[in-house]
Amino acid sequence: MKYQVTHTFPVSLEKLLHAREERYKHLDQFPDLKNVTLLEESKEGNIIRQKRKVSLEGSMPAVLSAALNDLSLLEESTFDITTNTHEFKIAPPGKDNVFVIKGKSKYEADGAESKRSYDVDVISSLLFVSPIVEKAIEEIHKHSLEKDRKSIAKFLGVES
Repeated sequence: MKYQVTHTFPVSLEKLLHAREERYKHLDQFPDLKNVTLLEESKEGNIIRQKRKVSLEGSMPAVLSAALNDLSLLEESTFDITTNTHEFKIAPPGKDNVFVIKGKSKYEADGAESKRSYDVDVISSLLFVSPIVEKAIEEIHKHSLEKDRKSIAKFLGVES
């Protein structure tokens, strides 16, 4: 299942990129991000690689709870600071057959504003229920992106 999401921010691209990185250093100000743990981070030239664990306690759809014994996701991502492009893969640890979220986001200037655009694909290989799983994961991921947008906007002081 493919979908796109675009968020616009009333600030320069430079400020948006700064907020994207800095807010994770101030988790006490962003309770919605407390379910995210940075496991690894490295920088090679213009590429920043990260591995994060995201806890899904209390937000896992019933259709998935039976298929997963670990209610968390692993996100592996790369961010190219030259092109402002973020590529990511999110899946339950060791359970890529249950579902995988793959995507790419691009941060761009848009006049006096800036935006980030996501192209996302959710794939499930669970027999008989994969369309239900994909739709459920799409809704959860869109909600997560909206929470992320709000955390950036709050960090920038453009939304309370």
